[in-house]
Amino acid sequence: MAQYCIQCGETLGAQARFCGACGASADNGANDMADGTAKHKSRPNKVLIAGAVVIVALAIIYYALFLHDDLARGSLEDRVSGGPPAVEQAVPQIYYTTADANIRDRATTQGSSILGKLPRGSTAGGKVIAGEDGTSQWLELEDGKGFVAFANLSEFEPPQIVKPLDDKIWTTDRAIEIWAQPDITSTLLDRVGPGTPLTLAGITPGDFIEVKLAQGGVGYIADGERIARLANGKPISIAFNPNSCSFGREIDAMFESIGTRLQAQYKAIENKDYPDEAAREKALSAIDGRSAYQRVKRSFEGLTITAIAQHYESQSIYFAEPAAQVISVFRSKGLSIDRSGAFKSQDLYAGIGAASGEGARYGKSDLSCGV
Repeated sequence: MAQYCIQCGETLGAQARFCGACGASADNGANDMADGTAKHKSRPNKVLIAGAVVIVALAIIYYALFLHDDLARGSLEDRVSGGPPAVEQAVPQIYYTTADANIRDRATTQGSSILGKLPRGSTAGGKVIAGEDGTSQWLELEDGKGFVAFANLSEFEPPQIVKPLDDKIWTTDRAIEIWAQPDITSTLLDRVGPGTPLTLAGITPGDFIEVKLAQGGVGYIADGERIARLANGKPISIAFNPNSCSFGREIDAMFESIGTRLQAQYKAIENKDYPDEAAREKALSAIDGRSAYQRVKRSFEGLTITAIAQHYESQSIYFAEPAAQVISVFRSKGLSIDRSGAFKSQDLYAGIGAASGEGARYGKSDLSCGV
């Protein structure tokens, strides 16, 4: 097999003791071609390994000094330009009005102007902000056209009112729980004890009543029909006869009581000592012909009787409900009432209409009968 110089790789003669090219000794040092090639190859491999170690070390140092901060806080370009937001811009929240709500030009009820009104069940979008008083919350409308008090808003669409109760005031007869929705599994807003006055807006599906909260907004109480009956007062019977102006035994007795009281007033004036008859006549004329009202709270066929009155030549019953609702109930009892609200009567006038004058302080409508 051919021999090669271990130093320069030159071919050596079979009997050579020194390399003719570089002068290196050939004794005990010559190797075959494979061994010489391996020696030359081992040196570049060591260089490559050493170079790789250096590159890795430099990369670690660069990451620690520069890339770590960029990756943690965003790229240098993002930092200079303000960077992208952490999350996408939130879409303005949509709320529902739980009652008729005013749109104001400022986030306060003091000194602000009303720009418009949102009916119950309307939608309003925007962002919630603190009011000018620093404690209340307001919705700044997304169109920039005003502010709505957050107390009149809810994330939930208000339920349908199937039977209006016209803001009747009912004093609780027991402990009552007020819920955020007409559902006893919803959020409990409050628990009130017996004797608490509540404002009843109306009955919703599921036998709940929507109540107006003192701090604004609404809540819901269960057992609606029972409470509505109690809110109307103790039931009373009305057996109205338009030809005699009789309202039935119990109500006629109330009118008799008013008459007795008026007669007592007249008698007291007659028995009193006056300097002359002119002074007595003046005292009598002060009460003569005036209407005498008596507030009551009784229920009749879903209606609420709020007062009765004895006038000079007629009598009236006042109701919390509008005239159309009262007319509907009396028609259902078989009484004939024309489109104007007048009963079919022979000699006397009898009719149902909107309360007016002093009577409007006692109810929305009245049933009157007299000459």
